Amino acid sequence: MIKSIKNEIGLNDLCLILFFAVQLLHLVTGMIFPLNESDPKSDIDVINRTATAVLAGYFISKKFVSLKTEIIVDNGEKIRKVFQTLVVAFIGLFSLLIMLVVRHNAYLTVSYAMLSQTRDLYFASVAFLMGTAKN
Repeated sequence: MIKSIKNEIGLNDLCLILFFAVQLLHLVTGMIFPLNESDPKSDIDVINRTATAVLAGYFISKKFVSLKTEIIVDNGEKIRKVFQTLVVAFIGLFSLLIMLVVRHNAYLTVSYAMLSQTRDLYFASVAFLMGTAKN
């Protein structure tokens, strides 16, 4: 059963599932170790909750459960698509991990510009992976 599900889920969806798992882990740790709302790092929790809601909506949507796949005939095109997906997934995961390390490290200060840029990179990668899923 797991093997058949794995064959039906694309690389984009697997990356989004990984993002979602990391975000859920962060939500749990945020509940156990809450921040004071006046702490600038609490913005990271807001970003995480928003992204978690977006991904949860995607996972319950028809686009995630539909089994339509595009057959790519050109092997070079398939390799480029996989490479592009992996690069975008790396950028997204790296951005997410940076935000979580900053959030959970008491000795790091947060710059709003850095936080905004990291948030934008993360949301852009999520949007790309959602938009190109099963293509």
